[in-house]
Amino acid sequence: MKKCNALAVAASCGFLFLGGCAGKVPDDAWPGYRTDGKGQLLKTADGHCWRTADWSEDKAVPECDVAITGEPVAEQEEKPSTTEVASPEIVVPKPLRVTFAFDSAVLTDASRIALKAWYQEVASLEGPVVVVNGYSDPLGGAAYNLALAERRAQAVAQWWRQQGEGIADVTVIGHGEDHSVTGDRCKALRGDALKQCHQQDRRVQLLVKMGSG
Repeated sequence: MKKCNALAVAASCGFLFLGGCAGKVPDDAWPGYRTDGKGQLLKTADGHCWRTADWSEDKAVPECDVAITGEPVAEQEEKPSTTEVASPEIVVPKPLRVTFAFDSAVLTDASRIALKAWYQEVASLEGPVVVVNGYSDPLGGAAYNLALAERRAQAVAQWWRQQGEGIADVTVIGHGEDHSVTGDRCKALRGDALKQCHQQDRRVQLLVKMGSG
């Protein structure tokens, strides 16, 4: 009799194993889903959870049925933000004006100081072109004033080249008495007062153009 009972028990256990019931009853934490006996949800190869016969929508959990629960399965790992480093803005120095004494093409001390500061700004640029424009006042003949304006521009260009080669390409242009900045306000004056009034016309103006590279 004992032998028969043992065979019956063995057969019963075998039937339960084949039916998938040999494992532990699903944890209460996951009602409606099969577990591995350790409280972990059993899933198919494509990631779907195994449901039990008593599963219903009210037992749906995000990990298995996000389409029903409307909740995310898990927080996605936040990708590190990539911050683009803006290229430094190219700041071109403002045009510079230096003036000369009457009938002179010699740089003054004040002009040299102004040129030195402006030169240092231009030296930080890549491939600049410096345009040197020479002017004169309207006193005297037009041809003479044009030649004087060119000498003034050349004096500035020579000073520039002495500071160092390769800093910038230099273009020299003489304009003579054209483009006066004093206008008609000096017409009523005479002598030294007239010369002083035209001080701003006796000038060289420098500007920077960025080269094509």
